[in-house]
Amino acid sequence: MIKYFILISGFLFAGTPTVESIQDSLITRFNRIEDYSVKIKVSVKMTGLRMPRKKIKLYYKSPDKIKVESKGFAIVPKTGLGGSPNQFLNMMQSVHVSGVEVLNGRDHWVLTGSVNPDSMDIHVNEEKFPNIVMNLWVDGDSWAITQVETEIDSQKVFKLISEYEEVDGVFLPTKTILSIGFKGMGKWSMRDPFGGPIGDRKDFEKVAKEAGVNPKEKEFAGTVVMEFTKYKVNQGFDDSIFQ
Repeated sequence: MIKYFILISGFLFAGTPTVESIQDSLITRFNRIEDYSVKIKVSVKMTGLRMPRKKIKLYYKSPDKIKVESKGFAIVPKTGLGGSPNQFLNMMQSVHVSGVEVLNGRDHWVLTGSVNPDSMDIHVNEEKFPNIVMNLWVDGDSWAITQVETEIDSQKVFKLISEYEEVDGVFLPTKTILSIGFKGMGKWSMRDPFGGPIGDRKDFEKVAKEAGVNPKEKEFAGTVVMEFTKYKVNQGFDDSIFQ
């Protein structure tokens, strides 16, 4: 009986992919893309900030060139833009496979790791940077990251959920929802997105209260929704487009 249990346990363990194999599968699948363009509708609902729904056009070229075209003012989050798994993988350290979960009827491997503070373009109002943990949910069939959660001291900073479709043999996002957490943002400060001195910052909690919102009563400070349509993949874009 003991030998049987060990064999079964060994089989289950052997069936769990390594972090390296998951990362390689994500990158290999996405690297089929040399470039693409896509139209995006962006909606922003954020505490202390209002922006009308905007239409933009995004150009991407491997490995990391991105250009955004917009008529008039538009706020576009860096997070979740472009679809490259490297955006998240390069932020993480001490990564491990923390489990497997079913999302929308599909098996996902969950990667968990700490985040290198230098990779997050934020300012925190304390000398010691807090512990930041990131979880990635990786679809084991499409090899796409469909959900991302980041926490500071066990409080949510942001949550990202993406829906994908297959375009010319690769999976690209059709809709991405980015939610910003109140509690995790409590230690952050922010600049006026419309400009102003770099040193002119406000605590996020103060911004929320000035907008008439009680952070203790809401989990998320707001959301950004991006809807992607009319992909054109591997068009042979010239580098001059991104200058």
